[in-house]
Amino acid sequence: MKKNRFYILAAAVLLLICLVVILFKTGVFHTSNSIPKSDIFAVRDTSTISKIFIADMNGEHVLLNRRDGEWYVDDSIRAQDPKIKDLLGVISNVTLQQPVAKTAQSNINKMMSVNAIKVEIYQKTPKFTLFGKRFFDKERKVKTYYMGPATMDNMANFAILEGYDEPCIVYIPGFRGFITPFYSFRPIDWYNCDLFSTKITRIKSLKVQDFENPEESFIVEKSGPRFFNLFDGQHQPILDYDTIKLLDMLSVYRDLNYELYVKALSESARDSILRFNKFKTITLVDVNGVETRLDMYRKLQPDAMYLDAILEQEAPAVDLPYNRDKFYAVLNGKTKDLLQCQYYHFDRANQPLSYFLKPQK
Repeated sequence: MKKNRFYILAAAVLLLICLVVILFKTGVFHTSNSIPKSDIFAVRDTSTISKIFIADMNGEHVLLNRRDGEWYVDDSIRAQDPKIKDLLGVISNVTLQQPVAKTAQSNINKMMSVNAIKVEIYQKTPKFTLFGKRFFDKERKVKTYYMGPATMDNMANFAILEGYDEPCIVYIPGFRGFITPFYSFRPIDWYNCDLFSTKITRIKSLKVQDFENPEESFIVEKSGPRFFNLFDGQHQPILDYDTIKLLDMLSVYRDLNYELYVKALSESARDSILRFNKFKTITLVDVNGVETRLDMYRKLQPDAMYLDAILEQEAPAVDLPYNRDKFYAVLNGKTKDLLQCQYYHFDRANQPLSYFLKPQK
């Protein structure tokens, strides 16, 4: 009986020791007099980061999600791989330089309350590991901090870590400059510029509607691994066409991008463009049934300072001279996101039906 009591007491003591160690590691027993570790802000293992939430103090925010190895903006739009890579590098290497002096903490806290970026980092972590294997993975918020303005020398930033609650100065070793630009809270700054990224073998169908010249509309449908049938806009088969030209056109859809996200136009100008200037719609469906639609709109030629006044006229804007180098586009019906593209990159994709027809003998 005494032996059983001894084992129970020993197990209880061991459990208590483990609990204390865990609490110290998570910072629960942290006091303001303790010296924090230099990597207190960092998340070293970025391969398990599943979600990053970034927001400013005015309510603008972005949610970056990792899904099947790819990063998405607000779970819908592919994110730019280079920017994600840079952000993860900052998250893993952000280093504590020093805590802010006690005499300056009040001023820094006031400044941070109106001019800081909130960062929440989530990881998929196991409940426990055994012999190197993970068990019961679950998404958990592992770090929350507020990244503030740059220091006077622009070589570091003020920051506050949730749970530590004292302002600090953080930096990236070997990097000259401040790090807030890496933490953009604007979704458009993360958007991938890809419009189409489908290999020719993955194309199931392509429909091109020409609104200025309807007779030049056409449809392409897959009939084999690298074989396609061509139809006119009324879905009547075209029997005699140049297959080399058709395959060349389809290969362009492996990599078609937009140039920039349009911000400068007023709402009235944007509405006028969407109402009057559409000249073509491209709809691509891949072999998995995923549809991508691009609506294309003429960009007017007049000087930008007069553009809004011209677009607000009742007359259709399409009658005005348009830019020969660039056009506007809307991806998948998201009219709030007006994109600017270059005709140069779309020349092969913009060919009319007559381009593929063989000359009549």
